[in-house]
Amino acid sequence: MDLADKLIKETTTMAVYRRLYDLVLSGRFPPGEWIRERELKEMLGVSSTPIREAMRMLVQERILESVPHHGVRVKELSLKELKDLYELRAELEGMAARLAAERGNSSHFKQMENLLNLEHAHRESTGHAVDAIELNNRFHDLVVEAGGNLALKNTLHHLRAGINWIQVMAWNRNKERHALTDYQHRGIWEALVNRDPQLAHARMHEHVWDTISLMLNSRQEEASEQAGESDQAD
Repeated sequence: MDLADKLIKETTTMAVYRRLYDLVLSGRFPPGEWIRERELKEMLGVSSTPIREAMRMLVQERILESVPHHGVRVKELSLKELKDLYELRAELEGMAARLAAERGNSSHFKQMENLLNLEHAHRESTGHAVDAIELNNRFHDLVVEAGGNLALKNTLHHLRAGINWIQVMAWNRNKERHALTDYQHRGIWEALVNRDPQLAHARMHEHVWDTISLMLNSRQEEASEQAGESDQAD
């Protein structure tokens, strides 16, 4: 294989990797769903080799999991794994907010303010959970960007993979979550604009921890409902 062919192969693999990563992140492939090579070939229009290599990369990153004699599926987090993940995320998001308060500029803060207005308008109109979570993620991305730490940005982006679908289910169960998120985001933004790193950290930490509490409760309710349906079937 010459250099040109090698570069094309690597480029295709990374393109497939990013596309599959985004599909998992968006909830197109929810936790527990099997990833079929044939389906991806039809969806992405590429050969088997880059698909297999991209899937192997995602297995190594624990976004997908390989089950012997069955195939590859989106990793489904247990309640313990979910809690551990959000304990870490709460600390890192808090750090991002602290850095944003110290390093952010007026342009960053103005973009956040515009996004807050969009969040409010969305809540007053449709209130659809998928769109609300997308706006939520954009706000968090802006905070991280304002902090200017690329390693932190990449780490948080990785932690978010595979969680959006769980968030959608949790937010659909609790219609008040949209309003609370709007309120908490505005409080975080005010702390950033006022250049208060400690307050920004505390408010972001509380916001993320409220999210994990909601998601854990939702998962427990879902498990109870499934157990009840099973008992009725018996």
